This record gives sequence, structure tokens and C-alpha cells, in this order.
Amino acid sequence: MDIDLSDAKPTRARRTHRKSRLGCANCKRRRIKCDEKRPACSNCANHLIECAYNSTAESPESQSPSFLQTPTERPRPRRYQPHRYATGGLKQTFKLSSQLSQLTESTGTQCDLTSGLFGTITVADLHLLHHYTINTYQSMTAGKDLRDVWQKHLVHWGIQFPPILHLILALSALHLAYKQPDLREKYIQQADNHFSFGTRSITRVLSELNTDNCQKIYMSAVMICFIYFGRGPRLGEYLIFSDSGPAEWLVLMRGVRLIVTSHHAEVFSGLLQPGPNDWSHNLTAEMRLELHEHTVQTEAVRRLVESDIADDETRGRHLAVIENLLEIMREVYERRSAGSSGVELMDLLIGWFYRLPEEMIGSLELKEPHALVILAHWAVLLRYMDSAWFMDSWAEHVLSGISTYLHEFFHPWIKWPLQKVHPTQVS
Repeated sequence: MDIDLSDAKPTRARRTHRKSRLGCANCKRRRIKCDEKRPACSNCANHLIECAYNSTAESPESQSPSFLQTPTERPRPRRYQPHRYATGGLKQTFKLSSQLSQLTESTGTQCDLTSGLFGTITVADLHLLHHYTINTYQSMTAGKDLRDVWQKHLVHWGIQFPPILHLILALSALHLAYKQPDLREKYIQQADNHFSFGTRSITRVLSELNTDNCQKIYMSAVMICFIYFGRGPRLGEYLIFSDSGPAEWLVLMRGVRLIVTSHHAEVFSGLLQPGPNDWSHNLTAEMRLELHEHTVQTEAVRRLVESDIADDETRGRHLAVIENLLEIMREVYERRSAGSSGVELMDLLIGWFYRLPEEMIGSLELKEPHALVILAHWAVLLRYMDSAWFMDSWAEHVLSGISTYLHEFFHPWIKWPLQKVHPTQVS
């Protein structure tokens, strides 16, 4: 590229800056001249820092609320630390300026590449975004309408709401890590970097949850749950209980529940409005036999609860959970009869979790044996999601945790679930 140096003049490292009421806050603080470009001046763009203008100097049209700034936060110049990819060499971590978010929200204007913001996204990040828009999104949902949400609308939201874009890139990196095991270390590192930035930002805006941003925050929370699954099972973490303290995924689920409970009507409207339930209700002969076997085993657990638990309230709660599990089982086998599997079963299986009473969750966290036996019979359904890349091996992992903490007296009650999930490992 040719560079015109005809007007070049000698410059000093730092120059005294004539007072300007329109210069950005960073240039004023550094006492250098600001060219006052919007959304980012050249100095800030060249140093890859957020460019902010004092509110008293901005016109009303240029101001719009930021999702990422709290009322007490003051803009400050900051370099984002580079990280080393597995392939070697330092590269700049992805950063989408909140000024770009404000500009696209308030005016719909696209990013001006001459502003320097194009330099804040790496080729590696572009690769992740490309892979997401042609591959990863298809694995996240089965419905055509929701596929449009995951492919088109979610990416558009990511331009308006940077945490979503980081979570999209994290999902894409994990998908690539699954599909290309020889490059897993490289993609896991990229996923962790984007996940860390995205979750920090979402945590900061939860207190600002409102009608306008609840769908974006809800989809961010959903992606965080998917990323947790996609990262793979971890020793000591078994979805709803762990070796010590609350399970990490359960904490995430409670965050989703908080968002849905407070803004249910707004979340499930427009683009996210549920479609009609058109699943087949005709069981094939094979699925009828599998459902019958699963029902017989679960009914035996119900009789165990009825005979073992003396406290009326606890017994009633366990029985209600079993009844809901039997209903979910019927729907799962109906969908499987229609040829559905993997992500198409997600709403049913996670829905059972979502509706568990807090007291039942407490029993599972304490590894109460009857609760663990019920969970084992739910985990049999989880294996039918193995075809979804982010659910691979989770059924085996949950059952291994149950087997580890369940008193040996109750082991005969989980022999059938173990046989279904680990047929070669159970005598």
C-alpha cells in the first residue's frame, strides 16, 4: 500500500494539546491532540482502547445507554493483554468497542473501517465466526424458525451487545475442538478467552435486566449453559450435585430461571415465541417396548419411595418428581419414534431439571439416596442426546457420580440405568 508522506512533518513523542471541548476523554487525559473521529478517534483506535467522549460534550443524538457500563464506572484507557495461541505467536484478543454497540443501536450506521476498529478482530476470530454461521448454529437447535434465530438474529444481537458475540465465538471454538481433536488445545484456549470475557460482561448487566434487553440476556444465559456442556464433563461436577458445594451448572440454571421468571412474557415473544407442538404421538413397536421397560423400572422406584420415606411431605415431593419424570419419558419416546434425537430432546430433559422443587435439589446436593436413584433413571434419557456434540458422554458421567456417592445398599436400584448406559461395564 502506498503512503503519501508529502505533508509529513517532524513530530515529538508527546505534544501539547490545544484545549478542545469535543476531544475524547482519553486524549484529554493524555494531553494530546484528538482528531475527534466517531465512534473512535485515531489515537484510541491505534492503541486498541475504548474511546469515550464526555457526556457534556456529546450531542444528544450521539448518546445511547451502554449495556456494559455501570453508573459508577469511569472510562479509563486500558490495553487488552494479548494471549498466546497453541500455534505460537502473540495475537490480540477480540474486543468489540462498546462505542460501536452504541452507534449501531442509535443510528443503525455500520462500522467505518477507516476508524481503526477493524484492527480489533483477529483472523482467528473471523474464522470462528465463519464456522459458527455455517456449521455450529445448525447443531444448537432443530426447528427451522429457531435456526434463523441462532444463525442470523443472534449474530446481529452480538453486534449490538458484545457479550453475545464473545459467547458465539466460544461456542464455535468448542465445536471446532470437538470436530478437530488434534487442534483441541488451540480451540479450547480460544473458547476460554471468549467465555471469560462474555460471562464477566453478562454478570455486570444482570442488575440492569429490563424489557428491552431481557431476550439478549436470556439467550446469553442459554449459550453459557451450552458452553458448559460443550466444555465436556469434569471430575467432581455432576450437573445437579458436586463433590463439594453447589454444582456450577445448577448455578447457571438458576440464573436462567431468574430471567424467565421476572420477564417471561417479554422473553418468549417475537423471535423467541414458541411454535406449535407438532411431534408425533404414535409409538413404534421398538419405542413401545423401550418405554414399557423404562416405565416398569421407574414404577419400582416409586414403590421404593412409598415404602421407605416416612415423612409425608418428603415422600409426596419425591412422588411428584417421579410422576413428572414418567410424563417426560412418554414424550421422549414419542419424539424418538418420529426420528428425533440429540438437541431435539433438549427442552424435555432440561425442562425436567428446570421444574425440580428447591427442596428436591437440596436433597440431590446432599446425595440423599432416594433422590439419586430417581436421578439415575432420568440419566437414561440423557444418553439419547449423545448425538449432540455438546452432550457427548454426559449420561455416563452423571451416572458415575451417582454410583460413587450412592450407598452400596441402594446399588441394586441403579443396576438397570447403568446397564442401559454402560452395557459392557455392568455384570
